[in-house]
Amino acid sequence: MALKQGDKDYLEAHSKAKLEFLKQYLDRYLKILLLDKYTVQINIFDLFCGIGIYENDGSKGSPIIIADLLKYNKKFNQETELCLIINDIDEKKVKYVSNYIKENYQEEFHFIYYSLDAKKIIDEIKKLNFSSQTKNFIFIDPHGYKDIFKNDIYELMNIGKTEILIFLPVSNMFRFLKPTKEDKANPSYKHIKRIMDEFQLYYDVEDIDEYIENIADAFSFQNKFYTTSFKLKKDNSGNTYALFFITKHIKGLEKAIEVKWQIDEECGNGYERKEPNLFEEEFKAKNNLECITILEKKLINFLNSFKSNKEIYEYILKNGYLPK
Repeated sequence: MALKQGDKDYLEAHSKAKLEFLKQYLDRYLKILLLDKYTVQINIFDLFCGIGIYENDGSKGSPIIIADLLKYNKKFNQETELCLIINDIDEKKVKYVSNYIKENYQEEFHFIYYSLDAKKIIDEIKKLNFSSQTKNFIFIDPHGYKDIFKNDIYELMNIGKTEILIFLPVSNMFRFLKPTKEDKANPSYKHIKRIMDEFQLYYDVEDIDEYIENIADAFSFQNKFYTTSFKLKKDNSGNTYALFFITKHIKGLEKAIEVKWQIDEECGNGYERKEPNLFEEEFKAKNNLECITILEKKLINFLNSFKSNKEIYEYILKNGYLPK
């Protein structure tokens, strides 16, 4: 019998969208790197792996999605070493996932598992000595806010050639911009406030979309890295989450934005489940035009002085659009 992830034994729609982003990006990531003769090893880290398989609907969680991708892509390149490293503080979940992987994936890739708290697993990664021919992708889907520290993210990004995808429940961060007494009594408040203090996430904004952009910008560490975000709205509750992607390479940013527009064809902003509507296609076309108009206005301002093709290309990607 499968374990439960918290109180649930199924994947909610916004979580499926989150995993679809992970799947589509990693598929692109692996295909590119496995054609790169310079790369000799690719490490994929899932630091909060959860249960792997959801019993109610049979959905696959992040570690199994990653394992499937490694198995599928390995056949295109037998030389490059692939390694999946999973971790979760819950030993039962790690045991369940590790047994599933051992039974279903025979020697397609190296497999390592831990059951450590967030601080210890990040310290373990920091100790690793990666060569210049090693690429790392780190998926961070924490159980709340307490496991996210600014210095850890920065140090992980500076370990070799690394990209990070972080999932955060941003609704409370936005709400706590103007906390009430009840908010301050919330058990998670001190953890959220610490993150907001570390990243200086205090902005005079009324719109959560703009706040998500502010957080993505903070993850760039003053433009040392390229970042983008993808909003995920939970059905019925109004709670908003977001994925934040961090990379050193403009091509990595371009592939992440390709995934955003693949999932959200209207604006490339995020996922929100909508009720079927008779005029759905008309609304999609209208929203798409509005999004393109926003880019047009930004470009007019940006091009008030000469810009090279490279500068225009980078500007478009940084604003969440594709060159096409």
